[in-house]
Amino acid sequence: MKTALAIAALAALTGPALAGGPTMIADDPMPAAAPAAADVHDWSGPYVGLSYGKTSGSLDYENPAFSYDVENGTSRSIHAGYLLQRGNFVYGGELAYSSLKDTQIVGFPAESYTKALDLKGRFGVANGRMLAYGVLGWSKVDFERGTTVTDFSGLAYGVGFAYAATNNIDVGLEYLSRTVDGTSPNGAPQTVTIGLDTLSLRVGLSF
Repeated sequence: MKTALAIAALAALTGPALAGGPTMIADDPMPAAAPAAADVHDWSGPYVGLSYGKTSGSLDYENPAFSYDVENGTSRSIHAGYLLQRGNFVYGGELAYSSLKDTQIVGFPAESYTKALDLKGRFGVANGRMLAYGVLGWSKVDFERGTTVTDFSGLAYGVGFAYAATNNIDVGLEYLSRTVDGTSPNGAPQTVTIGLDTLSLRVGLSF
């Protein structure tokens, strides 16, 4: 009797193996790799920088009226500002000083634009390390005739693009158009309207 029970138990244990072999349990699948984090950059904070640009413009007198073109020259600038970022929206202010060279009145080499001071508001949209922005502000341009220097002030506006090469260094391009006016160096009632445009390559250091 014991022998019959032992044979029955052995048959029960070996039956599955004889029928189909041992049941294999599959390993749990490996979890999918998490997607790489987006390459983001925070434009908030103070910054300083340098720029080098090409200039062009115009000079218009009224009462009586005369118009002159301006020789293309160069602009070397230093700027400082502060930006804030909220989501993708970036805004802030900037003060820039530019030294102008060879921005002379055509036919009158003794008359030229010598300096510019720009107070600008910057408003833009960031996409990762890229920033596209607009500029609106106030400018003062110095006009030199011989030994006499007259300054004119007015509106400035433009557009720009910046790329954050590192977390602290950015490079970009900016186009700025200024329209400034005031009393002519010849005296009232003659007035002067000056157009001064610059296209500049910029390098900035943020903190």
